[in-house]
Amino acid sequence: MRPVWPPDAFAIAATLLKDSGAYTEVVNQWPPRRYRDTDAWHDAIERLSQDWRQIYDDRKGWPPQLERWWALIVRNSDLAVSDIRSKRNLLEGLVGIVAAADQTCFGFGIVKADAKDEPEDALNDIALVHLTRRGTLCEKIDRSRTIVLPKLHNPLNGLTMRSLTHNLALWDNPEVTPSWEQIALDVQCGMNVLLVPWPLAITPRAFRAVSDHDEKMPPDFGLFTYDSNGARPMISRIKKLVRNAENLVGRIDAIVFPELSLSLSEYLRIRFAFSRTLIIAGIGLAASNGNLGRNDVALGLGYSQTYLQSKHHRWRLEERQIEQYGLGCSLTEQKWWWEAIRMGERKCAFFSANAWLTLCVLICEDLARQDPVAELVRTVGPNLVIALLMDGPQIAERWSARYATVLAEDPRCSVLTMTSAGLVDLANSQLGRGPRSIGLWKDALSGSARQIILNEGAEAVVLSLTREMYKEWTADGRHDDGSTGYLRLMGTHQVRI
Repeated sequence: MRPVWPPDAFAIAATLLKDSGAYTEVVNQWPPRRYRDTDAWHDAIERLSQDWRQIYDDRKGWPPQLERWWALIVRNSDLAVSDIRSKRNLLEGLVGIVAAADQTCFGFGIVKADAKDEPEDALNDIALVHLTRRGTLCEKIDRSRTIVLPKLHNPLNGLTMRSLTHNLALWDNPEVTPSWEQIALDVQCGMNVLLVPWPLAITPRAFRAVSDHDEKMPPDFGLFTYDSNGARPMISRIKKLVRNAENLVGRIDAIVFPELSLSLSEYLRIRFAFSRTLIIAGIGLAASNGNLGRNDVALGLGYSQTYLQSKHHRWRLEERQIEQYGLGCSLTEQKWWWEAIRMGERKCAFFSANAWLTLCVLICEDLARQDPVAELVRTVGPNLVIALLMDGPQIAERWSARYATVLAEDPRCSVLTMTSAGLVDLANSQLGRGPRSIGLWKDALSGSARQIILNEGAEAVVLSLTREMYKEWTADGRHDDGSTGYLRLMGTHQVRI
């Protein structure tokens, strides 16, 4: 049966190119001889994608050129995958199917700027149904074999299978389950993000050893949990922060809290108080009574479902960190202390917010430990990655800047890291006063990472982000006509009460 649905055809052809490594031939000799240059190749693929959309809409199968390329695959079905590189006609057919499917799937899964003003698009509607119900754009290919997702950025350095597409991402690692969510965020050319670095004060007693657990561990290992035991956040105080922030910059589009800053009930109260604002927060539950704790990120907008994503790696407190945060009274330096949280299925969600913005959120160690989530993030290439941390000062010399730079370079994401002011102060009090740097911003356009400082007397910081559209290119010479959005940090504003 011919895979006439574009993501199905892409999944087959892209898997063969990836597994054989033959995609690298596009930089040796491309385009095929019958095309004058890469501009002619780009134009031919654009026309083919338009034909594919029209023919699929009319239920007439698929274009003749795709029929010829598919026939090459069928005729070579007995060929070893490792020999695809040596079969030039087959290689060109596979790259052609990938390119045509990629071009045909422009906008699949992406929230439209204004659905009322957009023309009807039956293919996009079908794609959204598949994403919602099956977690993949594919129709006939089961997600246990491979998953096809929308895509935002492709790398402009190096050469991988990711270099061949603008709009489609191939994910074949079942260790991490991706999901694609839609949140209609009404932002046009930029957005204002309020960073609330709670708690503002943390004492060493917030960290304690957990002895009543069933895990069998070597004598040199132990479990710890974090429980702030501080004053709980008040809605009235957040409303004042938001009101003062809006007096500075206008509408606040998103509010972000760091790792382990709120309980789930606190998060829900805040979210329902700001129903038109995207709320992102680290949700914590301390270990107690023999039960392990929780460390999640919560994300939601309006009165729709709250999405929860668990942390993928336990935090290990080393001797250096115990000294850095002054925790020796609570945790002995003679042990390796692991965060007492339950480890569940590994999932990573991507949130399409509008026609140019898709984001994902990671929790602390998930940014530092590259396996297995970072490869999925690079594959999809979201415009914005937010990393919620329980960490010390966010300065360019530390680990968070290093790993943010990795994603900013490939696949050119904009990356925000954020920690609590309380833990920054705790670290600074042990090491000698330094900057109260609660965050870092790194993007592909602006050079080095930029520190986000919380000034004395301030309780929050507003980031004013602007959107810039740039043209990206695939390794086979196709461009996206400047439809890729980049976020840049254009201003920081201190918010006081």
